[in-house]
Amino acid sequence: MALAWRKGVATERPEVSDRRRADELNERGRALADHGQMEAAAELYRQAVEADPELGAAWFNLGLVHKWQRAWQPAIECNLRAVGLGAGEGDPAWWNLGIAATALRRWELAREAWRSYGVAVPPGRGPLDMDLGLTPVRLNPSAEAEIVWCTRIDPARAVVHNIPLPRSGHRWGDVILHDGAFNGERVLDGVAYGVFDELERWEASKVPTIQVEALCAAEVDADRLVALFEEAGWAAEDWTRSVVALCASCSHGAADTEHPHGPGEWNSERSFGLAAPPSAAVDLLRSWEMERRQTRHPGSLEVVG
Repeated sequence: MALAWRKGVATERPEVSDRRRADELNERGRALADHGQMEAAAELYRQAVEADPELGAAWFNLGLVHKWQRAWQPAIECNLRAVGLGAGEGDPAWWNLGIAATALRRWELAREAWRSYGVAVPPGRGPLDMDLGLTPVRLNPSAEAEIVWCTRIDPARAVVHNIPLPRSGHRWGDVILHDGAFNGERVLDGVAYGVFDELERWEASKVPTIQVEALCAAEVDADRLVALFEEAGWAAEDWTRSVVALCASCSHGAADTEHPHGPGEWNSERSFGLAAPPSAAVDLLRSWEMERRQTRHPGSLEVVG
């Protein structure tokens, strides 16, 4: 312990006392944040950085609260203070700085943050357009969540490829700003992918979602409907097959194949989500019905909305 001696009495140096108080305030703030008390936690973090402005952990934690609150400018400021205190490559403050800068479309700052974290960022200016592969993203993680498959175009943004259910408030083609920590995993073609939680819809798609109920005597009929839309540059999804209600442990963990979450037998009454302008959707559905009439598997459908 660093001590100052006066008249035979040992006392802590002021700077040591300030750091100890700041550490205590920071830890108390973390305990509150772990229980969801974000405002109270933020106040303790503010007191911590007032007691010791050099405490990078408190600046990072205050920036973390701002991230959860979608207060992007304060998040940038806090993470800049955190990285300015000596954050090295791989420090999460760089990552959160990249998220906040991306949210506000501050591309030069975002690029600097990703590079400083250790991401191989392509040269250039403006928005990043990378190919980081597929990823599952949990939409509306604090409400009625839905997990969709997306393509990552930079470390914090992904484009939705599934057709989300209308109640989600999202659409095919939305650009999602997502967090950097995995919250569960999903398996596709034998490969496990970590699930990111959505932070906000960064850019909304202009393509509407249309729901239809279709009678498909065989799986080939459903596949053909999907193919027609994809060939035209739009999207269709057999929600009866793709939308599965998971138990809580599977939703936030590894999707469990040990117990069933939905029916396994073919049901000819299908619910489809379509992503296309209404006029294009009508034309494609008519083409599908005409094809069905010419086969042994006639189809019928009803537009729900």
